[in-house]
Amino acid sequence: MYMAQLRGKLSEKTEKREDILTSDVFSFFKYDNRRVFLRGFLNRYLGELGVEVSDTEAEAAEFQFWPKYADRTEPDLVIIAGQFYILIEAKLGSSFEWTEELEMSQLRREIRGGYSEAVSY
Repeated sequence: MYMAQLRGKLSEKTEKREDILTSDVFSFFKYDNRRVFLRGFLNRYLGELGVEVSDTEAEAAEFQFWPKYADRTEPDLVIIAGQFYILIEAKLGSSFEWTEELEMSQLRREIRGGYSEAVSY
C-alpha cells in the first residue's frame, strides 16, 4: 500500500484512513531493522514507563494488526515484545473519548480487552 501512496495511486479519501496510516507506519517497524528502529521507537516512547526492549526481544516481537477482542473491539495494533504487551490505538481527526461519563468508551474497552489478552498470553 505504501508504494501506491507514494505513486499517487490512492484516492485522497482512502489515503487518509487510519488503518492505511497505521499499516504504513507500523509495517515499517515490522519489516525493517528491528534492532535499530523498533527497539529505538519502543524504548524512546515507553522508557518512561519502565519498558526496556532488548535487541533479542525486538527481533522476536510479534505484531498483531487489528486483533479482535471478546467484546468485538479492535485495537489498531498489538506488539508483543518479551514480557511486554503493547496495545496501540491510532486516531486521525477524532478523539479518544476519555471522560468519566463514557464508561464504555472505545479506549476503555480496548484496555480491558488488552489486559485480559495479555494476562492469558
